[in-house]
Amino acid sequence: MINRVSSHARSAGLLILALAIAVPMLAPAARAQSLPDSTLGLLPPEAGELAFADLHTLRQSPHYKIIHDSYVPVQLRQLESQALQLGIDYEAQAQQLSWANLVTPSGGFELISITEGNFAPNTVSDRASSLRLPTSQVAGKTVYSMGQNAEGVGFALTFVDSSKLVFGARDQVEALLNRASSGAPGFQQNQTLYALIPEVNGRGSIWAVMDQRFAALEIRGIAPDAAARPEAQTLLSNLRAAVARATLGSDLSSSASFLCTDASQASLLAAIAQAGFTFYSTTEANQNPDMAAALHAAVVQQSGDRVDLSLSLTQSQIGTLLARSLPAAR
Repeated sequence: MINRVSSHARSAGLLILALAIAVPMLAPAARAQSLPDSTLGLLPPEAGELAFADLHTLRQSPHYKIIHDSYVPVQLRQLESQALQLGIDYEAQAQQLSWANLVTPSGGFELISITEGNFAPNTVSDRASSLRLPTSQVAGKTVYSMGQNAEGVGFALTFVDSSKLVFGARDQVEALLNRASSGAPGFQQNQTLYALIPEVNGRGSIWAVMDQRFAALEIRGIAPDAAARPEAQTLLSNLRAAVARATLGSDLSSSASFLCTDASQASLLAAIAQAGFTFYSTTEANQNPDMAAALHAAVVQQSGDRVDLSLSLTQSQIGTLLARSLPAAR
């Protein structure tokens, strides 16, 4: 029997922003798999965050395990192990993963994901029957019940076709199937975030785009003490969106951009970010002088209402980066 899905929620971009804000790296972007418009059209237009992982490329990196366990939401990591009972082998069958987070009318969060690869829906149907897994029919597709969290939110799994596995909150799964069946508009209708997709799609192994609410949540999660200051509250409320991406191979590179409501807010954010790099480089000076030197050389660029963060790190510094940054992203 499938275990109950954890109720723990986390935002998708936390790892990337932790890398990009605390110790960012910028290198020429390697070409990665892209999220096609056919998939974007299935995702909810009201999403406040959209994230992507090129699983095929990530598996080729020696850092794959630690990045995967820190970046992929806990609900999806649980699904990967539980789905083996249904004959789904994510390591062998899944090629790329996208997921959206959205705020519910009650103020909670819901997740919906699409895994693209090569699946066998008939095998899943047979396994589900032997497990006596509850099923239902929505828009001509079989929906499999995958338990519920502590708040009573049900989760479900289905297939749009043999190349697209859908998992998430049941109401979001059903909405996706109805959207696919009726041809209703999807994420392309998201006026805030869809315009940012070309900046990241196909340009990073992992990436995320976030609206103001999710970007503020990410920053509060990375630097809660700094974010709690009164001036920071004003700054966070004046964010419009954030874009983050990382490329993972033998080397790791990441970057982040923040879009503010106006140039004055961007100027303030740039000053805070530069001060943060100076602080980190000072604290690293004794323990890790090479890292301190790299942090000291960080570049914070402001252009109008936009702030871009970048820093180059050598391969020898990646282990230190991962060890220190990733625990904060869990």
